[in-house]
Amino acid sequence: MERGGEVVQDPDRLVAEKAPERPGRAVVEREPGGCFDPELLGLAATIGIRKGQPFAPDDRMQAILTDAVAVANATARAIVFKTRDPAAYLYPDSKWQTGFVGGDYQWLRGDGKAGRDLDARTLYFYFATVNTPAMALEMPGVGSQYAYTAHDSDGTYLDGGSHYQLNIPADVPAKDFWSIVAYDPQTRSELQSPQPFPSKNSVRDQLTTSPDGSLTLQFGPTPPGGEQDRNWIQTVPGKGFVPVLRLYGPLEPWFDKTWRPGDIQLVAKT
Repeated sequence: MERGGEVVQDPDRLVAEKAPERPGRAVVEREPGGCFDPELLGLAATIGIRKGQPFAPDDRMQAILTDAVAVANATARAIVFKTRDPAAYLYPDSKWQTGFVGGDYQWLRGDGKAGRDLDARTLYFYFATVNTPAMALEMPGVGSQYAYTAHDSDGTYLDGGSHYQLNIPADVPAKDFWSIVAYDPQTRSELQSPQPFPSKNSVRDQLTTSPDGSLTLQFGPTPPGGEQDRNWIQTVPGKGFVPVLRLYGPLEPWFDKTWRPGDIQLVAKT
C-alpha cells in the first residue's frame, strides 16, 4: 500500500511501528475509572498502562509490544477476510459473509450460556465501529442488514487492477433502499479513487437494468463502456477492495434467503 508516497510492503509491521504511542494509555487516563471493568484494567496493567501512572516501556517491552501489535493485526485481518468459521458465510456455496456471526449483536452463544464468540466480535469491530440490536435482529421492514466479501467466485482476493461483475437480481428485498460500497481492506474505510463515491445505491444513482429487472454492477480501474458505465465502481490498481452490500428496511426474502446476490465474477485480469 502507499503511505506518504512510499510503498510499504508489510502493513502489519507498519501498524506495529508506533505501538507504544497508541492511545490506549490516553483513554485509560482520560476516562473515569468506572468506564472499564476490572478485567480490562487488569489486562492493561500487565503491559504497564495504569491510571495516574506514566507509561514508559523500556526497549525490551517496546519490542514485545511492537511484535504483539503486528501479530494481533494480522490475526484480526485473517479472521475478517479469510475466516474458517462456516457460520460467517451467508450461504453454503457463496463468498458473501455476515458481520454478525451467530446473529447476536453482543456475539453471545446460546443466549450467553455458551459464552461470547470472541472471534466473531473481532471480525466485526476490526471492520466496523458501531453496532446496534437493529443491525442483527430479524425485523422485516425495519433496521438494516449487511453482507460483505473480499473474494471473487473462485475464492481469489479481489484485485483493484482487474475487472469484475456482480449480478444483483430483481426485486431487491429492501423497503427503503439498498447500496453497494467498496472499502479499502487496509484502512477499512471507503476506497479512495477518482470517483466522488466508491458506491452505487438504488436511490441516488440511475442504474442500467436488464429487462427482467436485474442489474450488473461493474468493478474495475477503467469504465466498461456504454450504458454499463452507470453501474461502474472504480477500483485502484495495486490495491484490493471489499464490497459491502447494505439493505435498509430488509424484507422477508433476505432473511429466508429466497433472494440472494450473485457472487462476484472475474471478467478480465490485468
